[in-house]
Amino acid sequence: MFYNLQHVFAHQIQTAEGESGKVNEPLIGVVTDNKDPSKLGRVKIKIPILSEGDTTWWCPIVMLGAGKNRGWFFIPEVNDEVLVMFEHGDGQKPIVIGALWNGKDKPAAKNDGGSNPQRVIKSRAGSKITFDDQKNQIVIEDGGGKGKITFDSGSNKITIEALDGDVCLQAPTGEIVIAAKSAEIKATQGFEMHAGSTMAWGTDAKATVKGNNVGISGSNANANCGTAQAPQAPTPNPTDVADPYQS
Repeated sequence: MFYNLQHVFAHQIQTAEGESGKVNEPLIGVVTDNKDPSKLGRVKIKIPILSEGDTTWWCPIVMLGAGKNRGWFFIPEVNDEVLVMFEHGDGQKPIVIGALWNGKDKPAAKNDGGSNPQRVIKSRAGSKITFDDQKNQIVIEDGGGKGKITFDSGSNKITIEALDGDVCLQAPTGEIVIAAKSAEIKATQGFEMHAGSTMAWGTDAKATVKGNNVGISGSNANANCGTAQAPQAPTPNPTDVADPYQS
């Protein structure tokens, strides 16, 4: 029995010694480096509660949908606050499980009134995707405030805006098809249409062309006016027409 007690006590001591170096609770860390030389999306961190000067080795990050050449790619910035866990409690194997907002680093949106209508993805430069359940909208904006795309299910409308600049639709090796119940194109200044080979436009009903000056030019121009018929061309063998006045 004495031997068994010694064995139990020794086992307890060994277990306690083995557990003493483990970290079984999450800790708050601060990112010190995010330039992973192996391109694995890892970061180095310091853990202020343990040391202000020491940093960890490269820590993997828990990332949504991570897999071979896929998944979200949101690497924390240097000085971002993160939450860290440790594999099997091993202090030498930290894993970043998420980033944290704090008194200095504010959220990208506000939950005014507690209705929590928005979900936002926002980059460092301010480019943003907003899912707004209150307005029934999805809004994509660039950080420079130059362009905006709004999917508005409430108004059943999609709006593409160049707030400052141009909109360009290109299909260099394909085609662009616009199909709509009705369409309207307006330009405050010039409006041009060019085709490298042929151009055709028309309507099954009425067509109206208006302008202070309307010109049609081309090496060959064919103006077909619907049911209007041009006069019959003269023949080389004209026939005499009777004179009704006997003159």
